[in-house]
Amino acid sequence: MMAGKSFVFRFDDVEVRELEFSLTKAGKVLAIEPKAFRALLFLLRNPQKVISKEELLQAVWGDIAVADGSLTRCIWLVRSLLGDDIHNPRYIETVATVGYRFVGKVEVFEDAATAPEAMKEPNGLSGVEMSVGNQKRLWSWVLAGGVALAVCLAATIWFLRRPLAPPRITGYTQITHDGHKKTLVGTDGTRLYFNQMSGPFLPESIAQVGISGGGIAQVPVALQNPYLLDVSPDSSGEGIAGNGVSLPNPYLLDVSPDGSRFILGGPNSSAWNVRILGGSARRLPDTVCAAFSPGGDSVAYGTMRDVNVPTPEGDLWLVRSDGAAVHKLASIAGDVCYIAWSPDGAAIRFTMKDRIWEISSSGSGLHEVIPGWHDLSGVCCGRWTPDGKFFLILSEGQIWALDERHGLLRHPPAEPIQLTQGPIYWGPPPQARYYHWVFWAGPIPSKDGREIFALGSIPRGEASRWNSKTRQFQPFLGGISAQGVVYSKDGKSIAYVSYPDGILWKANRDGTNPVQLSDPPLAALLPRWSPDGRQILFWGNVLLSHSPGPNWVNYIVSSDGGSPRRFLPEGEDFDACTWSPDGHKIAGDSTSIDGKLSLRILDLDTRQGTEVPGSDGLFLPRWSPDGRYLAAANRDGDHLKIFDLKTQQWSELPQKGFVDSPEWSADGRFIYFRRTSGDRGLFRINIQGGAAEKIADLTDWRDAGWHGSYMGLDPADAPLLLRDIGSEDIYALTLDSK
Repeated sequence: MMAGKSFVFRFDDVEVRELEFSLTKAGKVLAIEPKAFRALLFLLRNPQKVISKEELLQAVWGDIAVADGSLTRCIWLVRSLLGDDIHNPRYIETVATVGYRFVGKVEVFEDAATAPEAMKEPNGLSGVEMSVGNQKRLWSWVLAGGVALAVCLAATIWFLRRPLAPPRITGYTQITHDGHKKTLVGTDGTRLYFNQMSGPFLPESIAQVGISGGGIAQVPVALQNPYLLDVSPDSSGEGIAGNGVSLPNPYLLDVSPDGSRFILGGPNSSAWNVRILGGSARRLPDTVCAAFSPGGDSVAYGTMRDVNVPTPEGDLWLVRSDGAAVHKLASIAGDVCYIAWSPDGAAIRFTMKDRIWEISSSGSGLHEVIPGWHDLSGVCCGRWTPDGKFFLILSEGQIWALDERHGLLRHPPAEPIQLTQGPIYWGPPPQARYYHWVFWAGPIPSKDGREIFALGSIPRGEASRWNSKTRQFQPFLGGISAQGVVYSKDGKSIAYVSYPDGILWKANRDGTNPVQLSDPPLAALLPRWSPDGRQILFWGNVLLSHSPGPNWVNYIVSSDGGSPRRFLPEGEDFDACTWSPDGHKIAGDSTSIDGKLSLRILDLDTRQGTEVPGSDGLFLPRWSPDGRYLAAANRDGDHLKIFDLKTQQWSELPQKGFVDSPEWSADGRFIYFRRTSGDRGLFRINIQGGAAEKIADLTDWRDAGWHGSYMGLDPADAPLLLRDIGSEDIYALTLDSK
């Protein structure tokens, strides 16, 4: 096709007009994101031709480096709008490991835009013929003055209504360079405060660094196992802290602008107002997230539902910073987190069900801030700039600004403006939104509003296998970024979930011939082959946590491809399912309406479910290879038990410490597991008794993955882990809003 020309593309009941940037299906104009439209347009300009991912990335993003996941999401959006099926495509076909091809029949027409008719020169003289009479001269001045006045009035209206220059990022400065996991919390104008993490959800210590970089220093807090929630905006030297009941190490949630006070606390934990430089700690109500008011005299905090009880309610509260005068602002139909006060203290915004909500500080006017925007992805973690002109948020791993500059005749834009793009993921890692007890602060403006401090991460893992001879982990399957690797019963195939995009794949045992089995927005976890190798059961979460129903439910998909479907009817789902060796039953843990956790077995032939006797408080069941036993751990993870299905009796294995990811050995003699706290490592224990044997030390191991920690076994019982080779560092982004 000739460059510089615009075309109209038609296929079936769809019309794509390049000049108008429009997509019409069955006579209805569909809203489509610009990058998704450009991807579709490039495919339509090259019908029946295989277009590599690199070509599409260059055509859509140009020289800006972005991850493949951004392109995957664009293709998914186009398929959703066209009603196309990835496994039986009518329009866009995925060519495994290469790219995409438009396979539909396309009609192409040149868009004959009508040029404006040329202006004709008038005949005769131009201008106003002047007479020598005073009357004509007077009317000439009146006419000229009227024209000048009209021009001035029009210019004034234009000036008052003109769109202001949008904010933009003009520079990036990396502040930390260690690459380790951390969660940025706040600034006092000279220092940045953050949590250092030993794992995706394991806080280790509270630290600080200068806003221009330099060495990292620890922040001591005089409480047992504190973790920080917020810091006061004044200079009173107080803060809010928690005693670490639920989390074993310090954890910071927010910082006052001057850094004199912190808020420390967390789920199911008491909270405290703590003076950083010494002094008494004042007890506050139990909370999961909190933020000081601009003056530091009040604290807004949220309470969250018990994760073991399926009720949807949370609450937003106010309390004086000395712990007195507690009162509820509102009952909220969901978990309240990421609280932010407006600079004038009149409004409070927070994240609930992946959307931004606002309420006045007096408790009135609860409403969603940008309804309908980015419904297919989460929006969270808002903060106002100090002048209140912009509200910074996170969505799709990028920073956006909601322009709130008002004028006499000017209305601010209805949708946020994207400030960042590229391979760096800003803010919480992708998996954090599914673990609501962990709270990351979003982008944090500097005191003068000229910079934005943000945590930039490049999530990436390396599949690794333990080599018992070298006593080291070595790259596995070429070191692909994949978790949950599991082998089919015949050992010829594997299933795995790519990280961080959460897509389920099937491949040969050496990783060749990969076949994609799921598609965004469905995120996959913990795949399990059916014994006959024909199906794969997995945990799935549609990336719309504000949709009804449980977060994670079981899906099943054919190993040959097809659309994943819910495995069980809504209300009858199990967690962490495992197949019986004959393929006729599954076992899983289930939580009842009253919060009781127990194991259940479902007969797939009769669809009848039964509770495993004596299994109260147990989860993570795993069926033995011979079908006689179930292994399970308790919720606290410090007990590992075996249930004999023949005798209907339980026995406990003599091991000490937290049990995670239990798996049976191929011969059924041992159970392998890992400990993520205390004596961290990989262990195995004989089911006939005896002490647990430590196979590998994990003291310095850095985990990656959606679940925070994971372990699998290959057919030779070699443990499989996902090593974190990504990075997380703090950056200063220069904000130009002139």
